[in-house]
Amino acid sequence: MDWPSLLSGRPLPVIMGVVNVTPDSFSDGGRFFDPEHAIEHGTRLAGEGAAILDIGGESTRPPRYGIAEEVSASEEIGRVVPVVERLARLKVPISIDTRKSEVARAALAAGAAIVNDVTAMRHDPAMAGLVASREACVILMHMRGTDPRTMQSNLAYDDLLGEVRNFLSDAAAGAVRAGIAPARIAVDPGLGFSKSAAQSLTLLREIGSLHDLGFPVVVGASRKNFVRIYSGAREKGPPAELLAGSLACAAIAAERGAAVARVHDVAETAAFLKMYRANENVTMKA
Repeated sequence: MDWPSLLSGRPLPVIMGVVNVTPDSFSDGGRFFDPEHAIEHGTRLAGEGAAILDIGGESTRPPRYGIAEEVSASEEIGRVVPVVERLARLKVPISIDTRKSEVARAALAAGAAIVNDVTAMRHDPAMAGLVASREACVILMHMRGTDPRTMQSNLAYDDLLGEVRNFLSDAAAGAVRAGIAPARIAVDPGLGFSKSAAQSLTLLREIGSLHDLGFPVVVGASRKNFVRIYSGAREKGPPAELLAGSLACAAIAAERGAAVARVHDVAETAAFLKMYRANENVTMKA
């Protein structure tokens, strides 16, 4: 499997639905920590239009929501593998959201096809070799450091867009050197990871400038803190208050040519993008 085959024939961006198998997710408060609930949730997201399901067993929530629990590889495997095994039967490509090669190995054996590593394979030196040997797809994300618990400690950039571009370019080059085919690589600017609200919004607006790196661009704006700030949602309001702002981000991502939109509200995003594309088609034919 590679990104061209995953994306071929689909209107972009395709939707990646989030399945958090954690007790401390900032976005859903642990609603799907129970494996059966996570499986039901993933099945529902696939039915609502998710072209990819992204399954994670360790929270990478920002420190403002409280320090996330550090999870051992064995605990993380116990959380995600039963969910991956069941959801892989749906024939929807499964992504494993992890920094750990042990977890990725177990998830790939259980049916996952994509590794979504928020550290761009820097946290675990064995990750790149594993992805190469299994011929898996990978998402390389920009974040300073390799620990989400400290990612907001340094937000000073001399050239935000240039530094993110250079990081992703170097990460992709390293992946290719490790034996990962370029067609299996996607990049993610990491909105909300080592970014202020203003920086995240700037990167979202400038997504188009990442296309010349030569890789599909993944955008994860859904329910992020910058969405809360700029949409005027309440500090501790329910996730539903972030829906309108998250849909606006989906529109921006689509307009800027993002390949994948990683979202929590799949049905609403799918309907929104259908309407967005219908308008584009009418405009072009008029």
